[in-house]
Amino acid sequence: MSRYVFSFPALQPDPAVVAEAQTTVKALGATVVRCIAGSMLLDAAPAVASKVAAAMPDWRLSEENCGYRAPERTPLQRARQAVNGRR
Repeated sequence: MSRYVFSFPALQPDPAVVAEAQTTVKALGATVVRCIAGSMLLDAAPAVASKVAAAMPDWRLSEENCGYRAPERTPLQRARQAVNGRR
């Protein structure tokens, strides 16, 4: 199972549109994790996510990306860590 983000082009879609989309998602076997301001976070298998995307052409699909990069240490931080014996 992966998480996918479905976004609606309008910033604040009509609540009826969102409710209809949630019903469609549940009918196709995906789980709505969270729904906020025109975005839905779904937990589904890749095959189910593609079916949901086909059933809701107005919504845009993207895979959730939770990765982040730690900022690079400055030379001063690296020098202090070298003196203190930490990496």
